[in-house]
Amino acid sequence: MIGVALISILWTQPWTIRAGVDEVQTWLPQQVPAAASYRADVRVDMKAHTVTGTLAVRFSPQDDKAYFHLYPNVFQERADLGGENWEQILGKQREPGSIQISEVRVDGASVPYKLQGSMDTLLAVPLLGKSSAKQTEVEMNFALQVPFNNGRLSYNDHAMWLGNWLPILAMKGADGWRLDPYASIGDPFFSEMANYHLRVQIEEGYQLASSGIESVAVVTQTRPQRQSIYELDAWNVRDFALVILDDSYRQESGKVGNVVVRTWSQEGDDPQVASHLHQVAMQSLAYYGNQFGRYPYQEYDVVKTGGFFGGMEYPSIVFIQDEYFSRTDQVADAIVAHETAHQWFYGLVGNDEVREAWVDESLTDYATMAYLQSVDPARARGYIQLRLAQSKTAETYAAKGLRVWQSVEQFPTWKSYTELVYGRGAAMWWALREGWGEDRLHELLRQYVLENQYGQAKGQELMERLSAEAGADATPFVDYWLKLRLEQKEAAEAWVNKGKHE
Repeated sequence: MIGVALISILWTQPWTIRAGVDEVQTWLPQQVPAAASYRADVRVDMKAHTVTGTLAVRFSPQDDKAYFHLYPNVFQERADLGGENWEQILGKQREPGSIQISEVRVDGASVPYKLQGSMDTLLAVPLLGKSSAKQTEVEMNFALQVPFNNGRLSYNDHAMWLGNWLPILAMKGADGWRLDPYASIGDPFFSEMANYHLRVQIEEGYQLASSGIESVAVVTQTRPQRQSIYELDAWNVRDFALVILDDSYRQESGKVGNVVVRTWSQEGDDPQVASHLHQVAMQSLAYYGNQFGRYPYQEYDVVKTGGFFGGMEYPSIVFIQDEYFSRTDQVADAIVAHETAHQWFYGLVGNDEVREAWVDESLTDYATMAYLQSVDPARARGYIQLRLAQSKTAETYAAKGLRVWQSVEQFPTWKSYTELVYGRGAAMWWALREGWGEDRLHELLRQYVLENQYGQAKGQELMERLSAEAGADATPFVDYWLKLRLEQKEAAEAWVNKGKHE
């Protein structure tokens, strides 16, 4: 997610971007079997703002129980979502929402289940007698009342955007189950790769964009119900997001190599602005593919939604705040480029977004800076200088005991999170670029993506990779930049200089 810190940046001169891009000649990630598969059959009611249906998840048990995150329950009426941080992401005008679960079955047999967490945001399902030697299937019925707010899961008069809406398996690691709550700051999600098959029923007159492959979707029209049924598939993705759009939406389509790129805007939007954002999406997708390894999916959708989050990333689809389809400045370029970079850092290479948000966000924002610089250095200066200036606030945050490398729950405000995770984190990579050169840094990041594709990367792994590349322990560099041990500044600079000669 990005947006809060960019509102005040204005670039008065438009950028010039190539209308077409050539297929990049880099390695293509190899598809690997996913550990879990989700199959859902859902019906969307745009008037009632509901999604009802069934979900079946097949996976290998890691315990005598499984947990599913029920993120929409954080928005129910009794939830305490007051305070500046919730207001910044959700706004003041809100209507509650929730997800109700019923009839849970394990391999066809009904089982007792429990809702846990202060807001029932966890579903605990017993798996007695099951083992990892054989896959188990958990089925459930659900009824989602979509909340109204400025966040990732909401609606307006023309669209409904569904982010973090389906029940999703919780992760279990060496330190046990990861049952992290839905925090008010950051993107508090952590999930493994899975395959998805969705059957989505919507009213005639509506269309959709999703993490699935719409260009090969099977679409059935029903009479006299006047419904459209889409059969959608997505392989090796960390989540499945969906946007239902009315007939005021228009798409502009193009190709980057074999990837179909679509940008969804509405009647009344400035067609030049929409077309420009489409070119940014295509150009940045091609640039990142060339620098970090080719985009492995068949489609990429950039969708105008409501909300006040700037942009939000999901596999093969990103939500872009509606404001940026009518503005004449270039803030939206950075937002589209940032969310596109997340397709590599979060999408292809996962990480713990709760405890180590800096891993994907710092790399994503560095990639954004590098892309903007490659297009027009003069116009990129405003964004780059913003991040470098944010990094210089470290002294103030260090005095408060804050650092970049910490859990999202430890940040007191969105401002501190943005300036440290995005600003300081991206500035660290920019400093390394200036010290070692772009080519060397990008080769290191290509290898990082190659070796961690479809898996989970950790901050410690990045630190070890830096140490190996420099031929010296990167602890002083990481301590200075990410742990705000500012007395390590000279040692950090010495480490960069030593690494130049390796």
